[in-house]
This record gives sequence, structure tokens and C-alpha cells, in this order.
Amino acid sequence: MARPRLALALFLLALCAHVHVLPVWSHGDTGSTGAACLRNVGVKLQASFLPGLVTIDGLAADWSSVSGSSFQLNPALTDDSANAYPGGSMQIKVAHDGHDVFFLVQVPGAYMFDANEQNMAAMALMFPIGDDATYHNMGGCPEPAGVCNSTNCFGHEVDLIHFELNQAIPGRLYGGNLADSINGTGRDSIGKLNDAYAFNPHCRSYDGMTPSGLLTGGGLNNWRGSWTHSTTDTAYGLVATDSPFGALDGAGTYTFEFARPLRTSDVLQQDAQFTIGSTHGMAAAFWFPTGANSGWQPYQHYSASCDWLQLEIISGASSSIGTSRSWSALSTVSLLVSLMSLAVAVAVGWWVRQSTGSRVSFNPISSSL
Repeated sequence: MARPRLALALFLLALCAHVHVLPVWSHGDTGSTGAACLRNVGVKLQASFLPGLVTIDGLAADWSSVSGSSFQLNPALTDDSANAYPGGSMQIKVAHDGHDVFFLVQVPGAYMFDANEQNMAAMALMFPIGDDATYHNMGGCPEPAGVCNSTNCFGHEVDLIHFELNQAIPGRLYGGNLADSINGTGRDSIGKLNDAYAFNPHCRSYDGMTPSGLLTGGGLNNWRGSWTHSTTDTAYGLVATDSPFGALDGAGTYTFEFARPLRTSDVLQQDAQFTIGSTHGMAAAFWFPTGANSGWQPYQHYSASCDWLQLEIISGASSSIGTSRSWSALSTVSLLVSLMSLAVAVAVGWWVRQSTGSRVSFNPISSSL
């Protein structure tokens, strides 16, 4: 019987390759699954209404006023905290402007970059689409590869974004582009920030393609994103000839920024649809070459949780209430200060009047010259 956490690792591995090509890797699916995983159960990320705040440039400075949550990254294969990602915890922040939802993900780690090695640092987010979509088994459709399709796996769809860094220049924008949009797919053939979907680890593809790789069209990459590392300097814009863009092996933090519309034009059941005032499921995973080799191995995939995290899209009205209360308090203080100033002015006037001892006579100026 398939082990849920092991099947989750297939989700993480699958995204690293071309999404419609099954990976040649077996980890063994026998044995006890152990105790139920309760890590980060009930954790809720809140996307506040913050219009005009975020620029998708791979930099975190514009997020300084936004609160977030930190997550220990455990191996997806075992969720063994004793072998957690050695670099540190993942921090996630979320915001929205009423049209788009924005994600900031930061993970500490030494800087590594090689355009010829696809297994550099990579980042993925996953969201449920169908009512029956589970975190375990990447949607949970029981149908095997070659048989699964949008009919017999209906309701198990999950939405995926996967970003591999080896073809992406720090600070530049990737994701949806004209060339891939014309083909009607969610693929990013330029920067490898792909919009995909899945029914289970063996049945996944880019938006607009079947799990077997057949182009159906009608898909679109709705995501845009960027990345930087603490050692990269994007102030004047980097180009491909600047590779490797930063100090290799330099200590620092990887910063990922992503954005997409809250609602998309998807009619293929391949995009999650976010609603203001509602709570949605979410998961995050990170790949990093922690071994002696330049690339990562299947067991070096790390997950922020072992079930869906909660993502709440907060309405602008809720944010306005807090703002109104702040302004109300400020107005009250201003009124008190004004009244105190008036009282002081009256007191000073009375003191001056009393100190003269008598009234000053009024002597009109003569009108005669």
C-alpha cells in the first residue's frame, strides 16, 4: 500500500523534471508509515489587503511591514526532524491587492548557481483545486499512470507552481510569456517558472497538456516571479553574461517572489481560484544541493508541512477597520491636544490681564491735522 508521505516525495521529485515525463526513481513503498504527522497543523497564513506595496523583483525590502510565518523544512520522504534542512527555516509572507495575490518565500542557504546544472535551488507551491484534492499523494487520485485523466480523476486536481533557478537571472521577471501563451500551455520555456497541475504523483503536466504530454491548448501561465540571493546585486540589472551573478558558496538567503491573479480564466480545472474573505489550502517545498555533488538527489527535497497549510485572503474591509481605528485614536489625541492648547491660551490671557492691575484707557487718534 502506498505510503502517504513517500508519495508526497514523488510530488516534489516530479516537478524537477519535465512535468509530463515520469521520473525514473523508486524508493520502495513497503513498511510502516509511522505515527500521523501533525507538524504545523492549523497554521494559518494571512494575506492582508495591501495595494501598491509589492514589486515582483526578488527583493524583500517592500515586505518589511508584513507579518509572516517560519517553517522548519523536513525531508519530504520521511518528515524526519533530525534530518531537517541544515540551512534554517523557510519564511513565508502573503499579501493581496484585490486583484493579485503575492507570495514572498525566503530560505537561508549558501549561494550556488550553474546554468548547466538543472538541480540548483528550486521552489514549489501547491494548492488544492478539486473538492477531493488531498495533500498526500498530490491530489490523491487512485488511477495509475496511463489511465488517469480529467474524467476519472475529476475532483482530485491540485495547482502547482515550480521554479528552477538555473535558467533564471536574479531580479528578472519570469513565468507567463507570449511564446508559451500562444501554444496554450503553462510552461515557461525561458525561465522555468512553470504553471502546472496534477491528479497524483504519476499524473501531472503543464496547464494545457494532458499527463501523457498531449497538447490540448487552453492553458495559460498565470504566474510571474523573480528571485535573488543575498550575494547578488541587482541594482543596475543583471544579464546572462554576468553569470554566476554572485559570490559562489557565499552565505545568505534565497528570496523568491511570486504573484498571480486571485481569479483566472481557467476552464480546464487546472488553476486554484482564490476568494477574498475565504481560506484555502497551500503547501510549499524547497530543493537544494546539500550534498557533496553540485546537484540535489531525490531525498534532498524539503517540505514546510506534512498536510495543507491554511491561507486566508483577508478582505479590504477588515484591513480598513484596523486603519479606521488607528485614525480614530489619532483624532482623539489631536482633539485633546487642541483643547489643552486652548486652555493654556486662556490662562495666559487671564494672567496678563490681572498683572496690569487696571484697565488701559482708550485714547482715540485725533481726526484733525
